[in-house]
Amino acid sequence: MIPSARLAPLALLTALLLSACVSPAWDDHDYALKAGKTAESAVSALRFARSAVAYRDRMTGPYAEVVLTEAVQDLSSVNDQFGGVQPPSDASDRIRDEVLRLTEKAESEVEDLLIQARRDGVQDPEAAARELDGLARELSDFAEKHK
Repeated sequence: MIPSARLAPLALLTALLLSACVSPAWDDHDYALKAGKTAESAVSALRFARSAVAYRDRMTGPYAEVVLTEAVQDLSSVNDQFGGVQPPSDASDRIRDEVLRLTEKAESEVEDLLIQARRDGVQDPEAAARELDGLARELSDFAEKHK
């Protein structure tokens, strides 16, 4: 039998690891602030991706792919991190749905552009840049609303 003194550190480590998966939001205001910061982070990733699309003729193909890959990873990380924050109320549920809808749409759009870039190049860079600008505006507006 293992003495309880030996189990205590293991139990503490297990509790810490499990709690690291979910970030608390103490109230609706705190949750809205986290959502706003999430939107700001997504805007940064979108602008990074937009640069790769809009200025593709000024960079090598492999470099553009690296930029788009980084943007996809950033957006995925943003979604994962915010998805782990528990909403404290029904009002926060609505905020969660809205920000995740936007950030998941952004991630999907940049993933599609990365696939295009790896194949034959982005099919319509101007339309893609406009789409990324529109998503960035929506996320910026969301972030402003939730400061």
